[in-house]
Order: sequence, then structure tokens, then C-alpha cells
Amino acid sequence: MNKLISIFFAGLFLAWIPAFALDLNAVFDNQKKAAFPDTCEMQMRTTVTLPGQTSQQVQTTIVTAGEGKSVTTIKSSMMQMKMVQNDGRMKVIDLKSGKVLPSQNMPSPKPTDINKQMGSPDDYNTPVAEGNLWKLTPKDASKPTLYYSQKQRRVVKMKMVVNGTNAESSFEYCDNSCDLPGTLKKVVIKSSILQGGESNVVLEILNAKQRHVLPSKMFDVE
Repeated sequence: MNKLISIFFAGLFLAWIPAFALDLNAVFDNQKKAAFPDTCEMQMRTTVTLPGQTSQQVQTTIVTAGEGKSVTTIKSSMMQMKMVQNDGRMKVIDLKSGKVLPSQNMPSPKPTDINKQMGSPDDYNTPVAEGNLWKLTPKDASKPTLYYSQKQRRVVKMKMVVNGTNAESSFEYCDNSCDLPGTLKKVVIKSSILQGGESNVVLEILNAKQRHVLPSKMFDVE
């Protein structure tokens, strides 16, 4: 009788596990909704600290207007420049001298395309619970390890190795008080540096919109 009861509960337990397993497709479907809006103003602060040296900080402001259009302003103790990108064309302006470099063709980088870094459901093994999060381990070490919050329905942390350097990203998302609930609000990336120092990058949304509302002249590269 005891053996039958044990078999019954073992079968019940095995049947219960899949019902609460995390669906990888659902993870990536939910994460797509978290992408930065196509038209927004964001600010990025990069601080690099090396042993025996004073910390260096770079302040970057990025304004985007849909696919392929952006204005990036970079200010630090060593440089002050503006880069205007428009559908594969880029113009660079030295803000100190006012000199404008000739426009050139080049692919438009997308530093905020975080979802692309994460890959797809096929890149990951079956999720396992770790504390109050789900851990998604990649099949290929070149992909990041993801930590998913079922409560927030978003990836809240990402770890990966880039050129031998460990990088950990933490993500915050807009709540219902934002114009675009559920989208990325803030990203903090902490990296160790091979020389023994560290890099800290904070990227946050200052203003987000759903439509292309900025004047086209702002993205003139001629």
C-alpha cells in the first residue's frame, strides 16, 4: 500500500513540474515588448577606473528618430563631438573647433539594441530556477546568460564574456506611470578590465515617444 502511495505522489510530482516550467518562447515574446522606443532621448554615462589613475567619465546623449536616424553627442575631458546618422550616412562635428568632417557611408550602430544581444529561444537550454528568478544558460558560450523575472515578465539581468572581460548588465523597466509601460527605462553595465580596473556604464531614457516627431533637418548629414 505504501509503495502504491509513493508511486502515486511521484507521478503527481512529475506531472506538476511541466505545468510550472518556463516557456522560452514566452520569455522572448515578452522581451520584444521591452525594446527602447524608436523615438527617444537617452543619456549614457561611462566611467572607467584604472589602478593608480583618476577615474575618467564620458557623457553621451543620444536622440533617435525611428530606424537609422540618430544624433549622438559625446563630451569628456578629451573630446567634444557630435555624430549625425541618417540611413547609413554619417556626419561628424568637432564641437570645440566647429570643424565638420565630410559625410561618409557606414552602417548605423545600435548600442541600445539589447534584444539582439540576447539571441533567440533556440540559443538556450531549459531554464532552471535560481532564487526568485529563472536562469537561462546559453548552448553557445558566446551568448549571454539571462536571468528572467516571471513577476515582471522581463529579463532583469544578463551576464556575458566579451574579449575575456566579464560584463554584467542590470535592466529596469517603465511601470504604468510611464508613457510606454514595459519598455526599457535604465541599463547598468559593469565590466571588469584586464588591466585590473573596471568600467561602469549607465544608460537611461530621458524622454520617450512612439512616433517620429523630430524635425528631419535635425538629421541632415550634407
